[in-house]
Amino acid sequence: MTQTHTDALPDGHLRALQSLAERQPGQDSNFINIAAAQALTSLGLARHGGGGWEITPLGRNHLLRLVSSGDVEGVANLR
Repeated sequence: MTQTHTDALPDGHLRALQSLAERQPGQDSNFINIAAAQALTSLGLARHGGGGWEITPLGRNHLLRLVSSGDVEGVANLR
């Protein structure tokens, strides 16, 4: 399998992506580093809408791939 440019996210970007994945609809988000969220947006892993920052389906798939490969533990609410 070929590694994509999103496979090696810096720790801060990965933490931001995990925080977005843990956010529940209608709930205030955990603190999100704006620079990290903007970087995730440029990769298609997050977006900014009327409800604030949110993870995209591509972002969820990225986290699921990391979890299934054992690279990340404890990512909650990946639906």
